[in-house]
Order: sequence, then C-alpha cells, then structure tokens
Amino acid sequence: MTERNVLDTAVLSSDAAADAAGPWDLLVVGCGAGGLATAVSFAENAPDSRVLVLERASRYNRGGNTTWTGSFFRLAADGTPADDFESRMHELSEGRSDPDYIAALCENAEPTVRWLADRHGVEFETRPTYFVTARGPRLMPAGGGASLVDKLAKSLERLGGSIAYGVRATSLSTDAFGAVNGVHVQEGGKPRHIAARQVVLACGGFQGNPELLDRYVGPTAGELRPIAPGGKNNKGEGIEMAVAVGAARSGQYDRFHGEPVDPRSHQAEALVMAYPYGILVNADGRRFLDEGSDTPDNTFEEVAYRIWREARQSAYLICDAKLVQIEGHERSLLTDKDPITAPTVDELARKLDIAPDELTWTVNRFNDACRSAAPYDPTRLDGKHTVGLVPPKSNWAVELDTGPFMAWPVHCAITFTFGGLRTDARSRVLDEKGGPIRGLYALGETAGLYYSRYPGATSVLRALTFGRTTGAEIARTPVPAG
Repeated sequence: MTERNVLDTAVLSSDAAADAAGPWDLLVVGCGAGGLATAVSFAENAPDSRVLVLERASRYNRGGNTTWTGSFFRLAADGTPADDFESRMHELSEGRSDPDYIAALCENAEPTVRWLADRHGVEFETRPTYFVTARGPRLMPAGGGASLVDKLAKSLERLGGSIAYGVRATSLSTDAFGAVNGVHVQEGGKPRHIAARQVVLACGGFQGNPELLDRYVGPTAGELRPIAPGGKNNKGEGIEMAVAVGAARSGQYDRFHGEPVDPRSHQAEALVMAYPYGILVNADGRRFLDEGSDTPDNTFEEVAYRIWREARQSAYLICDAKLVQIEGHERSLLTDKDPITAPTVDELARKLDIAPDELTWTVNRFNDACRSAAPYDPTRLDGKHTVGLVPPKSNWAVELDTGPFMAWPVHCAITFTFGGLRTDARSRVLDEKGGPIRGLYALGETAGLYYSRYPGATSVLRALTFGRTTGAEIARTPVPAG
C-alpha cells in the first residue's frame, strides 16, 4: 500500500479534484496525540468516510509536543487512574477546572489505554519518574510520545485517512447560520479553503508564539524557550481562529507549565530536578525560594516559574558531594552536560561568575540554619528544616560542607500554555453564552483546562482520551442540515 500520510498532490494541491469530492467528513488541525486519536477513532466508527489531518510541520517533524515527550500517564500499571487522580486535578486548579470534564477524563482513561493497546499496537510499560520521592512508577507508552504518533498515523493510513504536511491553518469559515464549515489554509505559500462537515482543533497552545506569550503571560515571556522542538510549532492559531468566530476562552492565560532545565543542553527535556537536595541561587548568589516546600513533583513547575519571574532566568543549583550518595539521584538530572565542579565554594563561585563572598555568605548562612534534629530522608518529606532563615527550607535541609561542590545552571523552559478554548466534556467548543458552536471541537492544549498548577502526567492522557471519545461521537452524530 502506498504510504498515504505522505500526501499526494490530488488531496490538496488540486482545487478541482478536492472540490469535486465534496467536503471532508472530518478535518483535524494538528497531528499530535489528540488530533491523531480523534481522526483514527472517527475513521474506525465511520468506515469509508473522508478524514484529513493538517500538520504545519514536515512529516519528519510532525507531532508537536507529543513526539518529544516521554508521555507519562497518571495511571496505575493496569491503566486505572491513580487514587488521587480527580482530587489532585481539582486541588491544583483551586476548584476552577470543569468538574464534568475531569470526571469524563477519569472515566474514559482506562478504556483509552486498552483501545491504544488492543487496536493500535501501543505497548505500555511502567517506569520510575524523575523524582526520588515518587511513590511508584508511572504508566507510559514504550517509546514515549514518538511511538504514539507513529502508531496512530499508521492506523489512520490503514483506515483510509490522510495527513497533509506543510499546511498551516489560518482561519475558520462559517455558513449563514454560524456553523463551522471549513478551514482557510496556507499551502506552499498560497491560500486556499478546505471545506469540511466537522472541524477539530488539536493544534496545541501558544508556547511557540512570542507575541502571544508577551500579550497573555507577560513581558519577557516571549523569550522563554520551548522545552522541545515540537513546541515551536504551537503558535496559538487554533485558539485565535476559534475566538474570531465566537468561541469563549478557558484556562489561565497568564500561566503555563514550565520545567527547570539546563540551558547549556540542546536536547529536549534536559531537566534539572535535584534542587531539593541543594540550594537554588540567583545570579547574585542569593537564595530566593524554599527548595523543600513539598515533594518535587508538586513544586517543579512553581520553581521553574519563579526562576523566570524572580531570578530573571539566571539560577544555579548548588550541591555538595553528598548528592551522589542519594540512590536514584541520577533520574533527576536528565541534562547531558556535566556539573560545574570545584573543591571549595569560593572557587565554584568564580567559575559561575558570582561574587565569591556573596555565594560563600549564602552557603554559610544556610549551613548555620540547618539545625533540625529530624533524620534526613531524601525519599519523603522528612521535616528536616532550617531555623531562622528567610526564605526557609522546609525539608531536606542538610549542610553543604563536603567537596567537591557542584553546580548546574537552571532556566525555565515552557512546556505548554494553560489558556485555550472553553469546551464541554464532549469537546464541543462553546460560545460566550455556553452554547456549542456547531461543527467545531477542540481538545488537547487547544482546550483550556488548567489553572494555577498543572497536575502532572495528565496532558497527553487527556488529549488521547478525549480524542478517542470525540472521534467516536462525531462519527455517530448526524450533521444537522443548514
């Protein structure tokens, strides 16, 4: 069989051929987890339908953020949701995320894992997370997000669907009644219109758009580096084009999911998660946050955000030789760059271009405050805290007194933005009055869900889950006339 996801010219480049075939039954904007899951699910439930996925990148670079992520799921080994799944999502959003949406995600997550495994050949495994404090491993697809994209794209091909590469959606078209009936695109530098009975927006947030980052997140946000190359293609067009036809917004537009990374590395997700076992200092050699306020799986996003906001994207993790004695510490350092080392704090400061007296003062003051008698335990919240220090360190407060001393530069990298479109639990895009916009759906990061803090290991999972359920529902729902 000829590989259909290297789109032949008859699909888009020939207007006459495309128009003669009539509108596509389903047009999906975005080739990541959510877009592909929707297209595949629709094609399974509507045999002989015409399904097209648009991808602004090349085939080699397809998949957006999905391709680059390890894709941990907040699920047990059997695919069932973790015990705290729903409560954690409500807690971290401070009660602002849609409860019906969260309940639907929880209910349909395990069937989605079975669907991926049984019908589409996705193999799953459990692996330890990046955190020494993790209670247990997380479920993830073998091969990470890249495997998901590859297997779902092959399934779509097998089912007769197509993927068009190098095509950028620019706006939606509507009929006289306000129903969405197609997408305007740029293909090879030329504009054209693609008619469709139903349109799904699954093209990510706006972390790859400096202008929108500055507008919604704040000044200098546009300078944030996406954590993976795929994020650069998430320009926010899906969100903005839906708002232009009356869609309401949802999610916290001035927040994002960020992660602390080593800026020296060019690899995706060069994470530096060992900060609870040392101190974080800014370019002046001063601490600016509590490195041990909670377990790192609950703090790393806030730590990254404050590195950007308060340390002006210039922070250093300072540890001593005791770090390497912590079993599993290497899991928390995914950078491919070696630490900067020195036999003394003074010499380390010189290598970091920090005033030696400032860093030495900070370390000495920290060491003097480490007076708690609680036993040190890097695997849990141990209560070993500083006394009389501002900011405090609430756990894992152990003196930095054993050379060689080590440092890693740490920046905030943006993973995805929280702001998106308001949808219901059926992924229908809603207008300002709360009613659905006919013919329009959104999922994944294009659909706004998160507020305040991100509940880890839920993003790819929700894209896949709502992709499966939404594709099946669209296939079963007749398109209303006029």
